[in-house]
Amino acid sequence: MMHCSSRDREKEEQEQVYQNRIIYSLPVRLGLWNEELALWEERNFITAYKKEHCQLLVQKTKKMFRNVLKTTILAPETPYLLYNQNYQIVTSDIVSSEGNTGLYLSGVLNERDIDYIQHFQHGCALSASPIKEPCVRNTFKIIGCDSNKRDQPIIYGEDVYIQISESGTRPLYIQCENSTIDTFGGHLSLKLSQCPDIYCRFKFLHWDPKRRYQTTGTNFKPNSRVIIKHTASGKLLAAEQSKWMPSFYGPECVVSCHTYKDGHKMETAENFWKVLSSPPSNKAMFVRAAKGEDVPSELYS
Repeated sequence: MMHCSSRDREKEEQEQVYQNRIIYSLPVRLGLWNEELALWEERNFITAYKKEHCQLLVQKTKKMFRNVLKTTILAPETPYLLYNQNYQIVTSDIVSSEGNTGLYLSGVLNERDIDYIQHFQHGCALSASPIKEPCVRNTFKIIGCDSNKRDQPIIYGEDVYIQISESGTRPLYIQCENSTIDTFGGHLSLKLSQCPDIYCRFKFLHWDPKRRYQTTGTNFKPNSRVIIKHTASGKLLAAEQSKWMPSFYGPECVVSCHTYKDGHKMETAENFWKVLSSPPSNKAMFVRAAKGEDVPSELYS
């Protein structure tokens, strides 16, 4: 009986080994290997084609950063603001989380735009950014509605266009249209437009209502506190410090056309701006450096 049971066990083991045997030799391919190989080769071909033609998302993103973060040169220090010069528009009373720097009016490319464009085009949005280094996205030119205004002083109360310093194709101007179905119920939004129509017209006014009437028609200096009024709607350019949005460049503040007033009917910090040119040169610093003194590098910026 013991002999029979051992023989039965051996037979069962042999049957199990036979069932688990390798049916196919190593070179044999199983399943839909031919289709999988074709799909793999197609993916590699598409990736190589996109890389060769700079269509990969990482390549598009790098190109966008090169275009919009390219360094610009601001207008030199002058007694008055001039047309067709590079300036930065910065909040005068709102400071960023980094300290004493303000929020700079800037163009924005979002994740939906990056698939189609890598430079500013018609319809791009705007924001107020804590990034202060002068670059394409935060540098603007004040353009006169009359073409003969080039290099003339800008005056209070005169209609102007605000043009971003560089764009992909045609010049782009800040535009504020009436509410649409997308923005109904909110404040008037801003975008860049290639059509300088009535909705692209703004005017600079003195920040103090008591001096606003008497200063209309006069020049004003760079780095002066001003308000920027949208001509068509009568609303003021505002940095909404309670509303922030994510972007490729970090968290940035929403901008709109909306007049904020306190209990005394005085405009508040959201509506106060400054137009910045190149900072005045520190002549004493250069004299010290010429004499061989050790001047800290941060004083040169």
